[in-house]
Amino acid sequence: MASQSPSRLSQAGQPGDEPPRKHRSTLLTVCPFILGNEFCERLAYYGLSTNLILYLTRVMGEESGHAALQVSLFSGTCYLTPLLGAWLADSMWGRYKTIMVFSLIYFLGMLLLATTALVPALTPPPDLYPTRLQNAALFTSLYIVALGTGGIKPNVSAFGADQFDMADPQDRKEKTSFFNWFYFFVNIGSFIAVTVIVWVQENVNWGVGFAIPAACMGLAILVFVAGSPMYTHVVPTESPITRVYNVVMSAWREKRRGGNVSPDEYASFAWLDAATRTRVSPGGVARFTRRQVEEVKLVLRMLPIFVTTILYWTVYMQARRGGGHLRMGSFFVVQGASMNRTMPLPGGGTFTIPAASLAIVNTLGIVLLIPLYDRVVIPLLRRAGRPMTLLRRIGWGMVVCAGAMFAAASLEAWRLRLYAAHDVLPAAGANDWGRVVNLSVWWQAPQYLLVGLSEVFTSIGQLEFFYDQAPDVMRSCSMALQLLSVCIGSYLSGGLIYFADIITRRLDPEGYGWLPKNLNKGRLDLFLLCLGGIMTLNCIIFWRVAVKYEYKTVEHVQRVTILPRLPRESPAPALYGRSVTFMPPSPVMPAVRR
Repeated sequence: MASQSPSRLSQAGQPGDEPPRKHRSTLLTVCPFILGNEFCERLAYYGLSTNLILYLTRVMGEESGHAALQVSLFSGTCYLTPLLGAWLADSMWGRYKTIMVFSLIYFLGMLLLATTALVPALTPPPDLYPTRLQNAALFTSLYIVALGTGGIKPNVSAFGADQFDMADPQDRKEKTSFFNWFYFFVNIGSFIAVTVIVWVQENVNWGVGFAIPAACMGLAILVFVAGSPMYTHVVPTESPITRVYNVVMSAWREKRRGGNVSPDEYASFAWLDAATRTRVSPGGVARFTRRQVEEVKLVLRMLPIFVTTILYWTVYMQARRGGGHLRMGSFFVVQGASMNRTMPLPGGGTFTIPAASLAIVNTLGIVLLIPLYDRVVIPLLRRAGRPMTLLRRIGWGMVVCAGAMFAAASLEAWRLRLYAAHDVLPAAGANDWGRVVNLSVWWQAPQYLLVGLSEVFTSIGQLEFFYDQAPDVMRSCSMALQLLSVCIGSYLSGGLIYFADIITRRLDPEGYGWLPKNLNKGRLDLFLLCLGGIMTLNCIIFWRVAVKYEYKTVEHVQRVTILPRLPRESPAPALYGRSVTFMPPSPVMPAVRR
């Protein structure tokens, strides 16, 4: 039997009253609570994950390789659990309740982690391995946090976008700004975590360094709850995953009875219309409505875009690989460690810049570029009659990412030429990686800035695309799909490194390969060139897919989301003790040209 259609819930008005005419900015009145929540939560997450590998090696006595594996498993789990959170939000609890429940789980994990660092019995003495109890306490807390992130990552951005009424011209403009500012506050939280909290952990106390993120998570919950009276909610329906499966299988069985499916029907997903001919019983009502079939079509149309964004994250992770999504690591850091990192200080003396600290260039670049893009670039493009569409924005980010890899490859080739010419410095701070080259580490700034610019285009554009183009009832699952592309890209990134290292070692007569521990003996420049080539090829594939993509239009909206107006006096279920009233969903504007 066809399920009930989704409805929007509003806090405004009493049963039987028309909602008041809107005179306020949603971005300035409602969204600050959601953006504040995201800022505090990201500060908490990166405050935990940024230095996690050092905590495992220095405090818990882990070997570096095993610690790196544990951090990778934790990070991967944080990108898999959103599938659960998205399913619960779209099919059972709604986004508000899912965020609240998983935030409390998240907070519990953070408190337990801080406790393991503060209580002497839960940390091993220096130079001793941890006991089973100590390991169990630590990893239980970490995976409670990973579970908690699953209800937040796919839902907070979608819940924020739910607050905008797409029938209102002001809200339509503000929704794009919301995704820009959402990513802005993610990076502000990351910046504070990798500077202030990391310093506290290494110079004050690990217990205090983990207690601060726990307090930030508690503050995130309070900020989110404070905005509750003003939030708009979307009512959950049946499981989106179940619906997609049932519609596809029913249409497939129906078409098999009726003959072969033409290539044009496959390309346009018109063959799915056969699902509307299936009946609950012979001569009975249709098992699936036209609306439900159109919802499935919208989801399937997004899958090619999903696939082509995976390679973006595969390449991106080579520049920003670590315990979390916004942490630098991998070869950009190793490259920086092989360059001149000394800086003269006023009054004499020098300061050695940590190789990973160039990550701040990337984060600051994003923080500065987002307001510039939102307040200058977008209005200029609108006035010129060339608005930046979602797929165009994603595509430009991929092009910039390819440029970042080529820039990094050029810098590495320059560094290797200087090494071959013996233009080197004493190995202070280089450990066993060999001598550092007399080339300032600040030459890495352009590649870090280019990676940041690619995020402003692709990452934010991807967030908005997977929200905007999904049916109302599947938006959390759609946001989880975006996170899944990051997860798959991260795992592919690790596999790419592994196989490149194995293959090039076998082909190198000296056995170093492209990616040895001592970069002076390797060819990182060739590896980075390959990454740039992969990204260039992916740009071409993405362009071919994007020009064929059919944006959600008024016709789709009429089939999918415009529902009969429910009586105003119809009572809606209470959410956390607050009465609400039904409101019909708002229409989405016509598509624009790519």
